[in-house]
Amino acid sequence: MNGIHWEGDIAFLIEGEKVQTAFDFEIPCPFDTSRERPDHHIDLRSEVDPTRFPLDPLVDAMSPVPRATDEPVAFVTNGPLPVILATLARMSSPTKLPIAPFWSLRPDRIIRLLEQTNVQPLVLTGIRAAQKKTLDQVLEAAPYLPRRLVLQGERGLVLRPEAKRIQTGLEDLNLADLVALPWEAYGAHLLKQHMLSKGT
Repeated sequence: MNGIHWEGDIAFLIEGEKVQTAFDFEIPCPFDTSRERPDHHIDLRSEVDPTRFPLDPLVDAMSPVPRATDEPVAFVTNGPLPVILATLARMSSPTKLPIAPFWSLRPDRIIRLLEQTNVQPLVLTGIRAAQKKTLDQVLEAAPYLPRRLVLQGERGLVLRPEAKRIQTGLEDLNLADLVALPWEAYGAHLLKQHMLSKGT
């Protein structure tokens, strides 16, 4: 699996054959590199002023920091958010956008995608009440899989307890200013801080 792996107090970021730590010196990696091609290339050497970025539940949900074991799936019901979601997805430095319409993926495919990494959220959009049965299958499995899941759908959808509705204020901000921020560097900063804090 691509993503963060711990050996004692040291975190290794594995992306395909590339391995990074949060330190400026090389440490031998005790893990086999992944045979899977990564969908992200995070550069932990990136530097940024974190105070430039908005504090918002959707920013937290889209972070590349591995999710806590008891962290619920984030469900956002605000109107169309495609540009904002694509902008925040840049925090994991994607090689391809980790966003797809919910209807375009079968539940077994979604579950396989949730097994691939723990540093890049998977975002599924346009969920309707008529798809509740399929959604429930995914939500039932999500707590046992490493990848963070972010959902966007109808406001009236009844959710299983594995999911939590969040509210975002990002639509009230200037979109051009939001897009112009160096989100790739911010994501790398958040992940590096997590790695240096021993995962706490």
